[in-house]
Amino acid sequence: MLAVTGVFAITGSLGAADDPSVSGVFKGNGQGAKLAYVSTSKGKPFADKPTTVVVFSEQDHSKDKIPPVGAAFGKYGSALVITVFEDGKIVGCEVAHSAHKKSGFSAIGDLKMSDFKLDCGKMRGKLSTGGEVETFGEKWEVDIKFQAPAP
Repeated sequence: MLAVTGVFAITGSLGAADDPSVSGVFKGNGQGAKLAYVSTSKGKPFADKPTTVVVFSEQDHSKDKIPPVGAAFGKYGSALVITVFEDGKIVGCEVAHSAHKKSGFSAIGDLKMSDFKLDCGKMRGKLSTGGEVETFGEKWEVDIKFQAPAP
């Protein structure tokens, strides 16, 4: 079971170092989506290593006991559900964009993490597809910066 540490409404771009935030581009078939909420939770171990699940969504998912599931199925509008190791390596990526006909697909390998930091109870980084990519006939693009409390 996942324990959610917090969900935060986001406005604008990256703020002070302590402010949870997400900013940038999330597109599906050329249509933008405004990711406005971010949360982190402990994930299930993968390859005997601990993981963190980061959920980005358009709508508030704070009342959901297991936000990654609802977000992956589009319950909170367009969303990304990313699973990472403690070093920021991505081991899971679920894409749910309202402009996709086949929304809610896994796309490991297309999304890259950079400038990742996990320290002092905070997680931050940049996620990017490096431009538009295609998965299962659906086009999507991610170029976002984020920061949030770590689980």
